[in-house]
Amino acid sequence: MKRLYTVLFCLIFSFQAWSQDGPGKTEAEHYAYAKKLIDQRNYQPGKTILEKMMTMKNASLQPYALMLMAHANYEEKNYTETVKNLEKIETSYPNWENKEEVNYLKGCALVKSGNLDQALVSFNNVKSEKYQDYIKTFTTQKASDLTIDELKPLSEKYNDNEILKLALLEKLQDQPEDQVDKALLEQLATDLGISIEKHVIRKTQHKDVYNIAVVLPFFTETTDGTALRVKNEFVYNIYQGILIAKDYLDKRDIRLNIQTFDTKRDSAHVREVLNQEDFKNIDLIVGPLYADMIPVVQKFSSESGIPMVNPISKNDMIIEGYPNSFLTSTTSKTIGKYLGTKLRKDELANLELLPEEDSIRIKADTVEAYVIFGHSTKEKEMAKSFKEAYEKEGGKIAVFQEYDPVDGFNVAQELFDPLAFVDLDSIQYVRDSTAHVFISVTNEVAALSTVSALLSLGTVADVYVPEEWLKFKQLSYAQMESAGINILFPSWYNDDTYNAKLFVKKYHEQFNNQPSDFVFKGFETMFTFGNILKEYGNGFVNPLKQNEKLMKGYMQEAFNYYESQDNQYIPIIQFIDGDLKNMTPPQFEQDY
Repeated sequence: MKRLYTVLFCLIFSFQAWSQDGPGKTEAEHYAYAKKLIDQRNYQPGKTILEKMMTMKNASLQPYALMLMAHANYEEKNYTETVKNLEKIETSYPNWENKEEVNYLKGCALVKSGNLDQALVSFNNVKSEKYQDYIKTFTTQKASDLTIDELKPLSEKYNDNEILKLALLEKLQDQPEDQVDKALLEQLATDLGISIEKHVIRKTQHKDVYNIAVVLPFFTETTDGTALRVKNEFVYNIYQGILIAKDYLDKRDIRLNIQTFDTKRDSAHVREVLNQEDFKNIDLIVGPLYADMIPVVQKFSSESGIPMVNPISKNDMIIEGYPNSFLTSTTSKTIGKYLGTKLRKDELANLELLPEEDSIRIKADTVEAYVIFGHSTKEKEMAKSFKEAYEKEGGKIAVFQEYDPVDGFNVAQELFDPLAFVDLDSIQYVRDSTAHVFISVTNEVAALSTVSALLSLGTVADVYVPEEWLKFKQLSYAQMESAGINILFPSWYNDDTYNAKLFVKKYHEQFNNQPSDFVFKGFETMFTFGNILKEYGNGFVNPLKQNEKLMKGYMQEAFNYYESQDNQYIPIIQFIDGDLKNMTPPQFEQDY
């Protein structure tokens, strides 16, 4: 029925559009109407009017028509036609007043089509400051996708382009030390006026037994996992999880030698620990936990090539700029990026099922996302990374709005108004029925106000929220199930599985207690990275980040570190019949 409403709406709209543009219109009127259609994302009708307009006698707005047509083709991702439109302007109207816009759009289209070399030629002809930030963003994104061999000639050709040089420098730094062109690295650093941080990527070695350094703030002389602790109990929980993981890995013929080191939250002491002779034989560092200790170990990890993993943090500062550092958890930026990329890819996949001229496809290709975000850094990072990822794939953002603390409910209702049901000649439809809503809010009051405003409209939009919503006391699980809310929950696992029940039983037998969340995090960290060591050896940094396949966790369903240093697998869960169910189950290439 929803499909029928959409078809009827498109037919009604198309009839009205064509009836408004008839014979007797002036060139300016044709242009104004075409622009209106294109602004409304009705590209094909708009382009048809422009083509008709350009055949008129004594036409004087042809370069403007070509420019508008280029914009329409660009929005439709027809970059070849975009460039043709713009090159016709360059050839036929070389002195046109809007040459800067022509060069800018041409550069963008060439970047999108994969031709950074020619794009830079166009970008170099753009002098206006208003385009420079966008040019830097486009160039940076494309340069990051290129290989060292692709970047080298471009960096030489465009010797004054610092973006290319910086991208090349960063890729050289990520190479194993014995493969780095050190002369080129030093020259780039000199040209850019920056100092080179030493990042050693060690050669891999497969071993019968891997040495694991657990560097945590124990504050004690003993690390007996069975001892009763009160102070820093969460640290011992992490350690207990690591010990159980060691037992599980032993049964899989993965041998670990766990060595404990107390940070005592003293940076001088930590440096002494890292300088011990025994530390040269370490294959993986687990920890540290506190922000004042992390930089000391980061520096050591970068210079020694020994990877480190933080079992509990979600802070991207731990991994940013430190290629040997990893997180078991997922950062806010990754959550937003994942959702934005996934939703847009799903949209494009659905469009492929329809013929290009199908009115439903034309309607669906204008799908938009609505984003409301809170005031914290985490909430803003999730929203921003969602927006960047969604738009990078061609998605459109209808609303990108910070929560209004004064009149949140009413403001949200106004923003979500296109998602409400309306009547058209006795036919009920939703103006933006294909929309997505991302509520990047972790504050309970703001979350309840926003979702209440959305649901009061009777919307059919898909709603996505962070995992913190599961802790809200005023929003029941039944309400979330009724609303069909999708929860982004990176560390989710089904506690009703055999593995989870077996783990809880083993922990209770060994420690006479129920496991906390920190026990699970310590266990999953060691279990996962033990398997990584088995597959890739102790020089796993680059091979791990180059492999797209999902790895099985034990209780958590999957881990993935493709082109990243935090876990990229993020379950999207819903309440189904009162139980949480993973709506994005992982697909594995091989089992552990």
